[in-house]
Amino acid sequence: MNFQQIFDFFLIIGAVHGFLFVIGTFLIRKKFEIQVIFLNLFVLFLSLNNFQTWLLEKNFFYQPFLGGHFIFPWYLLIVPSFYAFLVYYLGIQEKRWPFVWVSLILFAVGIMVRLFIIYMVQRDIFDVSVVRRFNLAEDMVALSYSIFLYVKSIRLLFHYKNLYPEILKMDNLNWIKWFLRLGGIVFLFWMFTVILNTLAKNQNPFYSYYPLRFFSSLLIYWVGYQGFFQYVVLKDRIGLRSILAKRKPVQSVEQESIQKQSVFASIDEYIKTNQRYLDPLFSLNALADELEMGTSKLSKVINEHGGENFSDYINAMRVSEAKRILADTEYKDYTIVAIGLECGFNSKSAFYSSFKKICGKTPLSYRNQ
Repeated sequence: MNFQQIFDFFLIIGAVHGFLFVIGTFLIRKKFEIQVIFLNLFVLFLSLNNFQTWLLEKNFFYQPFLGGHFIFPWYLLIVPSFYAFLVYYLGIQEKRWPFVWVSLILFAVGIMVRLFIIYMVQRDIFDVSVVRRFNLAEDMVALSYSIFLYVKSIRLLFHYKNLYPEILKMDNLNWIKWFLRLGGIVFLFWMFTVILNTLAKNQNPFYSYYPLRFFSSLLIYWVGYQGFFQYVVLKDRIGLRSILAKRKPVQSVEQESIQKQSVFASIDEYIKTNQRYLDPLFSLNALADELEMGTSKLSKVINEHGGENFSDYINAMRVSEAKRILADTEYKDYTIVAIGLECGFNSKSAFYSSFKKICGKTPLSYRNQ
């Protein structure tokens, strides 16, 4: 098996994997959500592009059809689908245009122009070399448009955080930032491919698209899984937060309260009444500021009366809340990760570690008992 055969095998396996991903995500969610639709289109268009390339490599179906010159410009829609997903995921579709119609118009124009050129070639009005020149021009347009949306995605993530403060409370978006950083490598491969094909005299080198398609496929399939997982967790956290917010009204604490009751009892009541333990950024310094108490004195009170340090004391409250939710069938459809994050833990690993330390079993085992 030579390198080209290995690459062809990778293309068809990747395409089938993408189709199964799209089907699986819709079956899991059992409902149509605009974010999931655009995420699936992101993966689907890549899979269709890979499948089409495989058909061309194997001379299946395409050679007899319009002289083998017709292809669908799926690559025009890959990056636009991600950008639309990002806009809807951040919930800023009313503030930022997702460019859906522009992308569809470009796709339709690309098909119509290609059909026109093929028609002219078949009637010997245009030379067949016009098809190749159009392929190069279409590739340049797709690259330029994709870079435009790529830059807009970077600006959204790094310069316009004020547009989606509520999302940032539940998702730090590091997975998208990593995708954009690695995506820059994909664009370098794409530019290299366009330059290489432009410099070629008669036909594109057979290997010109190999690095681009291989690396972009791995990256897009990875972000497909990450995006779906993060979206499910985000939706669960939004649902959990709205339910938890209704359980207890937020109350303020007065200094007189601390004087009337024991200091530790007042501190404990304040934290539980205001559900401060649900805040993943909650710290000893933050509590000291809120109670207008010295940090060292506060730490000493908690250590003496709580029987543990501040971190363990707060984590015990978080685990207690998580146990209550995990045991309640009302929350059975929510993911364990979302529950842990909404109970104040800042990561899955921190949640599992604290839960097992306190309960002696994992959250999954506790839920299933």
